[in-house]
Amino acid sequence: MQDLTKLIGQLPIGVWVARVPEGTVAYTNAAFQAILGVEATPASQISDAPRTYGIFDRAGQPYPTERLPFSRVVQTGQPVVVDDLVIHRPDGERVHVRAFAHPLYSEARVMSHVSVVFIDITREVRAESERDRASDRVRFAVEHAPIVIWATDARGVITLSHGAGLASLGVQSGELVGKNVFELYGDHPGVSASIRRVLAGESLQYIVEVNDAVFDTWLTPIHDATGAVIGTTGVSHDIRDLRRLQAAGIQNDRTAALGMLAASVAHEINNPLTYILSYADQIERGLERLSQLAPQADSASEMGSLLETVREDFQTLRTGTERIATITRELRTFNHSDDKLRVAVDVRTVVRSVLQLVRQELEARARLVLDLREVEAVAAHPSRLMQVVLNLVMNAMQSLPPAAAAAQQISIATRMSGDQVWIEVGDSGPGVPFAMRERIFEPFVTSKPIGEGTGLGLFVCRNIVRGYSGEVTVHERPGGGALFRVALPAAAELPQSARAESERHGASPGTAHILVIDDDAQVAQAFTAQLQRAGYEASSCASASLGLRRVLSEASIDLVFCDLMMHGVTGMDVHAQLQELAPALLQKVVFMTAGACSPAARQFVLAHPAHVVEKPFDLLAETRRRLSGSAAG
Repeated sequence: MQDLTKLIGQLPIGVWVARVPEGTVAYTNAAFQAILGVEATPASQISDAPRTYGIFDRAGQPYPTERLPFSRVVQTGQPVVVDDLVIHRPDGERVHVRAFAHPLYSEARVMSHVSVVFIDITREVRAESERDRASDRVRFAVEHAPIVIWATDARGVITLSHGAGLASLGVQSGELVGKNVFELYGDHPGVSASIRRVLAGESLQYIVEVNDAVFDTWLTPIHDATGAVIGTTGVSHDIRDLRRLQAAGIQNDRTAALGMLAASVAHEINNPLTYILSYADQIERGLERLSQLAPQADSASEMGSLLETVREDFQTLRTGTERIATITRELRTFNHSDDKLRVAVDVRTVVRSVLQLVRQELEARARLVLDLREVEAVAAHPSRLMQVVLNLVMNAMQSLPPAAAAAQQISIATRMSGDQVWIEVGDSGPGVPFAMRERIFEPFVTSKPIGEGTGLGLFVCRNIVRGYSGEVTVHERPGGGALFRVALPAAAELPQSARAESERHGASPGTAHILVIDDDAQVAQAFTAQLQRAGYEASSCASASLGLRRVLSEASIDLVFCDLMMHGVTGMDVHAQLQELAPALLQKVVFMTAGACSPAARQFVLAHPAHVVEKPFDLLAETRRRLSGSAAG
């Protein structure tokens, strides 16, 4: 017995034995004192135990005597386990204990004592508490974030469905459990195909639109102990708001790029406007002098010299107006909205168009080095490719310090590499660290100071180029700096632009009857006079209503140039009326636009590209092309 008592005394668990029924102490070991922080009080009865030993519940209330392990064993005669005891030690420490209480009987089979074994479970309780807090945090996040955590078995039956993202589907957490995902989303073959791939052992990511939600999903297989796939588990994130934010950001980035062009464009337009106005004044004075000299017979020599001067001034004026027309044409191309149109594009022409817009600002920042080698055409939309080059050139400009332009350099090159067309834009700036060379193409990632970039320019570039089966990469420029490379596949046979097509047709002027419908009197008068001087019978109407009546009633009219945007009845109305009353006559009509301002007009231009020309255009070349039948249909 002494050996047993000695062994119990050395155990790392507390032992407390009390007499029945009063609960006075009969025995305690050293671990009891270590756990409770006090020595046993021999005279203390069970009714005093909570106060004597500092026994509380987890809510911080004194532990009820009748619920103590000793009391419950005396009441029931059965062993009990209690694990919600908290000892408030005199030293201020709180110790959580689990108590195992057992009855002890005399030889007469009468309960004489109760033994209670105490185990310190403070670490366990703290771990459980931390686990519960972590679980609560995860549950809070899942219940409030736009995500769905879900799983299926090997048959596609949903076994887990939880998260606030389910609200986008009109369901609550757990509501989809037990339903088969192949049946639920049979109208979305991408979902079924992805789950089958994962059940075959693959992990993947996919994006799917369900109702109004857009879910970005990561899906991975669940394996059993043998490695066999027994189901799938995934996390779906509703990125609808992110998509809207990115779309708005891309539009803002494009608007910002246009804003940055404003100063350069104003410079380019104001210069020719200055000398146009100046030479217009000189021409006006020259014409006044000619009027004075005309009655004088001896003024022929002076009149001839004056006429030559007026002719030279007029040629300069024409050059200036053509320069303005070129600039506005480039701006309209940049802002074109028909992303799906693809034609064969010469990337060198795209580079030159960009430089037409930003050359002044660029050369104020750095020396420009061009190496535009002959390359094959690429299949793209000219305005989208122009946006790519513009963004890269702007990016290069912004990477350079605003001073010391002579010491900085921006290079633009085009060349072939196998069956790919390369456009390279380099700068002598600080370059792009290797670790950032992929991240800079992510949305909203920028190394520029606040206010100098949205972090979407390169993201937009990569999206556009990948849409044309190409790629944009960044490298270290020889000699230091950054080098951005656009690689695009050379184009197969694609239609050239209407401008190039018109240049190939050289039909001779004839005596055809041409009607001009335009509510801008100066345009109508100028077009009519130009056509008449070329030998055509030409007339004009200032309203679409009158023009429509003439087209329907005068069979002698061979060709009609009709403005698209007019007050009251528009060119679109003319098209609709002809479509209803005499659709065959539409082959005679060409619609002119100086810029489709309304959504309806833009939609019309996209729907009828063969019947629309953009002002300014070569009137005589377009007339010959249309009369030759090259644009029929």
